[in-house]
Parts: sequence; structure tokens; C-alpha cells
Amino acid sequence: MGAGRMADVQLEDADGPAPPDAPAPEPARARRARALLRRWWPLPVAGAVAVVAWQVAADARAESAAEALRATPGVISSTVTAPLDATWVASPELASALYGGVRTPSGLVAGLVPGDPSEPVRVHGVDPATGAEVWRVDVADPPADLTTRDLGCESGTDGPARTLWCVLTDYGAESGEPTSTRLVEVHLGDHAVRTERDLDPGAAATVVGGTLVVGTPGEDAVRLVATDAGTGEPRWAADVPAPLAPGPVSAWLTRAGSHVLVSAAGATWAVDAETGSVQAGGSGVGVVRGDRLVEQLGSSRTLLLGTDGTGTGEADGQVQLMAPDDGSAPGVLVVEVADGSLQRLLRGVDATTGGVLWERPSDGMAPTNRVLLDGVLYGGGGTTLWAVDAATGEERWTAEGGMLDDYRLITDGVHLLRVGRSPDDGGPVLAAYDLGSGRAAWTTPLPPGVDGVWTQAGYLYGQGEDGVVVLR
Repeated sequence: MGAGRMADVQLEDADGPAPPDAPAPEPARARRARALLRRWWPLPVAGAVAVVAWQVAADARAESAAEALRATPGVISSTVTAPLDATWVASPELASALYGGVRTPSGLVAGLVPGDPSEPVRVHGVDPATGAEVWRVDVADPPADLTTRDLGCESGTDGPARTLWCVLTDYGAESGEPTSTRLVEVHLGDHAVRTERDLDPGAAATVVGGTLVVGTPGEDAVRLVATDAGTGEPRWAADVPAPLAPGPVSAWLTRAGSHVLVSAAGATWAVDAETGSVQAGGSGVGVVRGDRLVEQLGSSRTLLLGTDGTGTGEADGQVQLMAPDDGSAPGVLVVEVADGSLQRLLRGVDATTGGVLWERPSDGMAPTNRVLLDGVLYGGGGTTLWAVDAATGEERWTAEGGMLDDYRLITDGVHLLRVGRSPDDGGPVLAAYDLGSGRAAWTTPLPPGVDGVWTQAGYLYGQGEDGVVVLR
């Protein structure tokens, strides 16, 4: 025998009982198969482990991609699953703060709540996950013998805010004219009023980054004075040569991107917040993606004025706003064009020149909002949803869903979500569709009393006659 090898040896005891009948010899092919199985049996298990590992890695990549999308304002910060769990917000006042408030660095939402006329005006800090009040600060005493009080607060940023600037204007009971205007600075970290000052009655204020702009209406012009929001140091002063149009005080001076918008004389004027220079003026002036100024000339034509008002491009149709919009495909604007049909056309155009990049049928007279994430444009209307490459118009997918009930398209970075009607009882349902393929993921009834949804601070909320619920 060779070294290291052993031979099978059978020992027989002649005096012992006879052994049982031996099994028939195993065929040689079976023996070889059993030997191979003993040798290689770990491989199928290893293959299964590899499949599981691949799936885990794929799920991790998908979750990482979803997390990247969730950095965009308006995208829900966690994956929505069915069935929905509902937590009712304690009061309409707190729901108002959630709906119109701003995010704070601590993760709360801070918003102005007018409350009962006999009570002080307050800013509330609300936990967006539960709708519960965390803190409150009084910013003004109740009005005395007044018919109206006009309120408005701005933070000066699209991200988490540390300060709210609130303007409160009181009107005389008999004259209806503004009698006093007060500017209140509320620090959202300290939960306290930091500064207060009186403005000219009827004045307005807005904040763009670190610049506080106060506007005062005159007979022939609106006077704008800008100061450093932190130190109060003067920055610039400018006049918009138009009288103030009638309307609520808080609505005529607003921020849009890096621009100050002044609504005066039936038109809107765009002013550079850094220098005070008037950049554009017209009945349809607005700010679209990339901080670009446009002037909408009715429904048929849009002037593309660039970021400083000097642009000379032009596009047919009306510019469409995307929300959420992560800023991808930055050189593209989306316009809707009336072509004589009820459906209309949707076009991607060069944001500078207005040149047509692509076109496709639009969604008729009742489309959803459009969503632009990671270079893909999503939309829908009726029962249809679709996704196209925002730069080329190449179709990614088209899907059929249930009948639309609320023309609002929402995403959690994994699904597109929209409210429809149950084919069984007609009740409102929330339907989810895979963001990458349009495949129907799930449909679940909305909680009783809830008929619509919206988002704030990364959370999904439901709205009904009885109030607001946090949905998870």
C-alpha cells in the first residue's frame, strides 16, 4: 500500500452470528455521483449566498440612490409603505404652522399662527413627525378695535432657517387704511423675539439670504431700502418707478431665488438683492429653475431673460414649474404649447435660447405637477403616468394606473405617489408606482376623513374636513 493511504478491511468472526444480507453493490455511476456530491455540495449554497449578497447590495444601492434624492426639498424623507398609519395633528392652528412654516436646524417646523383675534399672534415650533407643539413665542399682542390684521413671515432661505422675519400691519376699523406696521425678528434657536421695530404704515419686508429689504409705497414709486439682516448696516436703496397696486400688504414684496419681486402698477418688477438694480418688469415676470427670470406673454410666448434680465431668448408656450426639482438637467426648461388640440404639447427647450430639444403630447387640461429628479422628468394625467429623459425627451416608461382624484404627484425617492379613487367603493386611495419602471407597487385606502395629501419637511400629511394627519 502506498504511504498515506488506507485499504478497507473486513474482519469476520467465524463463531459469531451470521451477518445480515449485504446490500447489492452500488453501481459505479451512482458511486461517482455521490462522491461528486460530497465534494461539491457547498457550491449551490455558495451560489444562493451570492444571490442573497447581490440582492442586499442592490437594495443598498437603491436605498443610497433614494437617500440622494431625499436631499431635495419636497421629497419625503423615508419610504412610504402600505397600510398607512395616521396620527392626527392636535389642532388646526398647529396644522397651519406645519403647512406654511419653515424647517429649522433642529428638525422642527416653525410657522406663524394668527389664532383667535383676542389672543396674541404666535410663532409655533412643531414636531413634523407627530404634529405636536414643542415651543411657542408671542410676536404681537391682540389687535384693538381693528377690522383686519395682515400677517406674513419669511426666512430668506429655501433650507433650514434660524430666523423668521414677520411683518404685521393693522388696519383702521373705519378707514380700512393701514395704521401701523411692525417688523419682528424671531430667533428659532432661542425661541424668542430678538428685535422689533416700527415701519411706515403699509410697508413690507422680505429677506434674501443675509439682506433685509424694506419696501415703502409712495405716490409714484416704491422705495426699497436694503440693510444687512444681522448688523443693520446699509447696503443699497432703489426706487421702482410705479405706484403700488391694491391688495394685501404682505403680498406685494416677496423673495424668489436671489431676486426681490415687487408687485406694483399691475406688473411685477424683479430687483437684484445684491445691488438693488431693477432687472425686469412686466405683467408676467417670474423666476424659474436656475434662478432665471422669464416674462410670460399670455399663454403663447415666454421671454427668457437669464439670471440678470439681459437674456434675449424666446420660447413658444408657458414655462412649467417642476416640484420637486433637484436642479438636474440645468440647461432645460419645460414649456406647454397650445397646438389647437385639447391635449397640447409638452416641450423641453434650451433655457438660454428657447431652441426646441424635444416634444411629446402633454396631459390635457388637468395634468399633475411635474417632478424632475436625477435628470428624469415625471408627469401624468387621467390614468396615465410617464417618465422621460429631461434633456432628450427619450421615454423611460409609461404606465396606466387608477383614475386620478388629486392632481398632485409626490415622491419618496422610491415611488411616485398620487391619490386616486377605489374602483370598488369610490373612496380615496393612495397609489404607489415604482420610480424606475412605473410598475404599480401598492394601493391602500386613505384614513377615514382624509381626501388629499401634501408634504412638508420630509413628511407626508393627509388633509380632510376634520383636520390634518401625519401619514407613515
